[in-house]
Amino acid sequence: MLIIGQGFSTVLKLVASGFLFRAYLKHMRKSALFWSAAFFVDAVSILFDTLERHYGLAISQALAVSLLFYGASMFLEEEDIDFSPPYVKDIAALAPLVLTVYVLVYYALRGEGEITSDELALVYGIAGFFYFFTGAMLIGIRDIYSKRGMYLATVFMLYGIHKMDYPFLRPVLWFAPIGFILGALFTLIEVALLLNIISSEKFKKLSSMPFKVEFKPHVVIVSPREYQELKKHLGGSPILAFLREILDVPKSWEAYFVSSVTAPRKISPTELEKIVELSHRYLMEAERIGAQGVILLNCLEYLRTYNEFRSIAKFLSSLKDYVTFYKGTIIIVLEESAWDGRELSMLKRILNVET
Repeated sequence: MLIIGQGFSTVLKLVASGFLFRAYLKHMRKSALFWSAAFFVDAVSILFDTLERHYGLAISQALAVSLLFYGASMFLEEEDIDFSPPYVKDIAALAPLVLTVYVLVYYALRGEGEITSDELALVYGIAGFFYFFTGAMLIGIRDIYSKRGMYLATVFMLYGIHKMDYPFLRPVLWFAPIGFILGALFTLIEVALLLNIISSEKFKKLSSMPFKVEFKPHVVIVSPREYQELKKHLGGSPILAFLREILDVPKSWEAYFVSSVTAPRKISPTELEKIVELSHRYLMEAERIGAQGVILLNCLEYLRTYNEFRSIAKFLSSLKDYVTFYKGTIIIVLEESAWDGRELSMLKRILNVET
């Protein structure tokens, strides 16, 4: 029974890891990649438990929870739910691994060899608590994914509590198989909910609404005045927009406010890589459903004030390459008078267009 429970749990975790990695490749959501790694490492921890390698078990459990926590914080970031400053997120995600290593180093320096099952209580308690905390943090997605989000957060919290009972009930022979089966059932429910969420249109971040305006592929440059006229015709299309203005934004747009201040759906002007990442994911999903992806960039002069021209050039070159590869379109609102003549000429060469 114990072997069956361990085997069932291991297989489910590996299947979950595979599906989540496939979701990452398909939608380029980094949260799915971290969660895939978390389930894989969690499956490895069962192998260490079977072999009674307590140090390996403790480290793999801590690493799995760290990856799970970091994936959850990435998920909140992708959904534009403010969690904390990035450095707080990084510190919190590393906490279970750092604390576990600290405890294991203490045990190792005592010179008593392998840690005992009783001593595993502390490190498993750390892992279980952060698993629970990950679920509590995910309560924030209930407003986006409604009941599915709340169920996922609840299952994570319950599984965290179950992990904390491991050092107390694992030595109980009659309960050990039940404990692994419970863990497998929690994993099964987690996998079902995660697959349900990552297969939803909200996770894909692309509306199924048809585009009302068709463009020739690649790059279109317009002046601010031309943009105001064009905006009237773009209102019903699910375009990806990076803007300096947040008033009067069409509801069909997936719009981000480019600013240095704290605000919902905000991107810092120095986060050029994030703009490229969001654009890549959007264009890939548009191609998958047979639509033409359209990106609007109405903040280029603002980005220039926070970045060197070389960085801006590399940024636009990457965007153009993705747009070209996925046969999409990028609309760039450009105020030519705000640019140096040499820089403007170079921008046109990089984008391969003439205004």
